Amino acid sequence: MRQHDSVKGIELSQLFTITEGQGRPVVALHGWGMNQLVWQPIRARLSQQAQVTWVDLPGHGRSANLELGNLDELIEQLLPYIPTGAILMGWSLGGIIAQALVQRRPKQVAGLVLIASTPRFVVAPDWPYALSTEVLQGFADNLEHDYAATVRRFFALQFMGTRSDPLALNHLREQILQYPASLQALRQGLAILRTADCRHPPIQHPCLWLLGRLDKLIPNSLAEGLQGLGYTQVQVLAKAAHLPFVTHPDEFLPLVENFIHGL
Repeated sequence: MRQHDSVKGIELSQLFTITEGQGRPVVALHGWGMNQLVWQPIRARLSQQAQVTWVDLPGHGRSANLELGNLDELIEQLLPYIPTGAILMGWSLGGIIAQALVQRRPKQVAGLVLIASTPRFVVAPDWPYALSTEVLQGFADNLEHDYAATVRRFFALQFMGTRSDPLALNHLREQILQYPASLQALRQGLAILRTADCRHPPIQHPCLWLLGRLDKLIPNSLAEGLQGLGYTQVQVLAKAAHLPFVTHPDEFLPLVENFIHGL
């Protein structure tokens, strides 16, 4: 296991990352307000299938001392941690970051696993498969009043409608919130979600999209929109919501493993 620790004196400018396992390099990018601990339910098994780098995004987790910045600035910070030929596994906001990165640096990446993510997070006249701008603005407004409570409500929303072990979810939530994101990073992350549009140019790399039918943030109608953009590997997990790798790891992992080994 290799660790780049952002809290050790001389390395204060580095992201906190942990690399585990052997094989094809995979870089895991978490979502808004979270950190790499969200991957805990699949971490051990996936690290037996690939060499996985688990990243705390700037301003999140144990990289909280760093500024997230805008999308281009964020990508520049991430590039040193992505081996050539890596597979990017991005969840939610992490999936948007992964798409933007491969559009800007196509030779760096071999493929994408995009989980409960989307090319465009908010609706547009030609893109109905998304969240309303009012809902996202509500998160932004609530963030200014009580950011800890907003993050907790956001965490709960991601499991709504699924059958899950509440004790296990509470434990996972408290683990993640031991390392809270900075308020500035949360603001900047919402700005990326509001403005990013990765529909064009179309991504030519192999892409596996994994959606949850019960997701309250990413509508399952997105599958239709993705097919309209030319994506062919789109899976909708019937009983999952926004965190399929937490609630349905036994259904989720074979799909990811087959994709990794098929490249």
